[in-house]
Amino acid sequence: MRWIYHLTLRPAPAADPYAPPSLAAEGFVHGSYRDAVRESARLYFPPDADLVALQLDPRVLGDLVRVASTPRGPMPHVHGAIPAAAIRAALSLEAMEGAPDEVEEG
Repeated sequence: MRWIYHLTLRPAPAADPYAPPSLAAEGFVHGSYRDAVRESARLYFPPDADLVALQLDPRVLGDLVRVASTPRGPMPHVHGAIPAAAIRAALSLEAMEGAPDEVEEG
């Protein structure tokens, strides 16, 4: 099982549950796996955007997560608002280099 990362502008959202505009517009919240976060930032945000990557726990999100096949590989989408309990960390893009990919069971 892999951590899901959702990019958003700083400051990290404080709403519980968190429902970004894409949820209303597209029906899901965009996510990336660790190895795709920087490319997602490059593709979908201006170069000077002050971004934070929310680390989302897929165990908390459960059935809300569906993985879509895309030209860039598998991308996790969250089909519902994200409860605060699912947000484990808010990381800078620089911190993504050392961020975990696999969720450690235990």
